[in-house]
Amino acid sequence: MKSLQVVTPHMECIFNCPFCIAKGHKHNNVFVNNYLYNYDLWKNNLIKVINDNKDLKYVVITGTNEPMQSKECVNDIIDIVRGVNKDIQIELQTRYYKQDDIYNKLDVVAYSIANINLLKKIRPTGNIIRYVIIMTDTFNWYSLYEIIKLIPKNVKQITFKRLIDTNGVNKKVDDYILNHKINDDTLYKLKDDIQKYSGELSIRLDMECMHCEGRYKIFRENGKLYNNWEEL
Repeated sequence: MKSLQVVTPHMECIFNCPFCIAKGHKHNNVFVNNYLYNYDLWKNNLIKVINDNKDLKYVVITGTNEPMQSKECVNDIIDIVRGVNKDIQIELQTRYYKQDDIYNKLDVVAYSIANINLLKKIRPTGNIIRYVIIMTDTFNWYSLYEIIKLIPKNVKQITFKRLIDTNGVNKKVDDYILNHKINDDTLYKLKDDIQKYSGELSIRLDMECMHCEGRYKIFRENGKLYNNWEEL
């Protein structure tokens, strides 16, 4: 296992994004919060996962809500990982655009952005900054190069992420995605532009972000390791 997603405790999200993939889990994200109720178990299990996987290269701090709602947990994850293996690269996935000192403790700060109008409004901070562009219809008819022009110079990486429907679990989310996903012509052009791109930025297209097999495993707030997002 080269990559581990560490999930902060679930709570009502401050952003409530209409396309949120966390709203489509059949288990409704109901896991015991052992970060709060049994911290030693949670911490020791996380340490064990890191120690048992000598090939682990990346830890991604994420959540079924905005991870920065649990800033203390984010900080604890960073300290634990650094304490066990300083060579592991730590990334935070966030929609919290305000500057925060904790970002300077991370290797990568990945800002999730679902509206093209936000690209020039964010003042990103961190050692390596990634923009994770959620491909909504606000990006329709923009080329890769037009998007790059709107991105601050200190951004080093871009990931374009396709909207993932819930396969009928959450009709409201599925309806939003059906009506607001990027159009096929723009998506095809972006694919072509990314394949041909030879500039300084690291750019990738993620069409199946929820597909775990062969990519990563998930450490939830109950202190247990999971193979996919639907596993109980």
